[in-house]
Amino acid sequence: MKAEQANAKWRKMSEEVIQGLSEWREKNAKATFREIEDEVDKRLSALRAQMIGDTAMQSVTVSWTATAVAQCPQCGARLAKKGKKKRRLQTQEGQEIELEREYGVCPECRHGFFLPR
Repeated sequence: MKAEQANAKWRKMSEEVIQGLSEWREKNAKATFREIEDEVDKRLSALRAQMIGDTAMQSVTVSWTATAVAQCPQCGARLAKKGKKKRRLQTQEGQEIELEREYGVCPECRHGFFLPR
């Protein structure tokens, strides 16, 4: 996803967060400070996770032809390219993010690795 597409998605999501929070507040006029804080955090956490995932996917993919990157960090053997695979990660706030990245397997020690971004 290109930066301008991501920015447009983030703006739309931000507007939805603001609108949704306004609607929630109307329905929860007697909410405590803690309840308001929890609701804001919950809504912003989804936006935050989207921004983290999109930003990570905008990073330059490391080339398989670069010897230092295509070597197994365990034994130093050249990794065998296995194509792109999806990887699920969790943010510090517990939101799940899915990244699609190049994956390789060491023919010597059989460890599998996602190339760094």
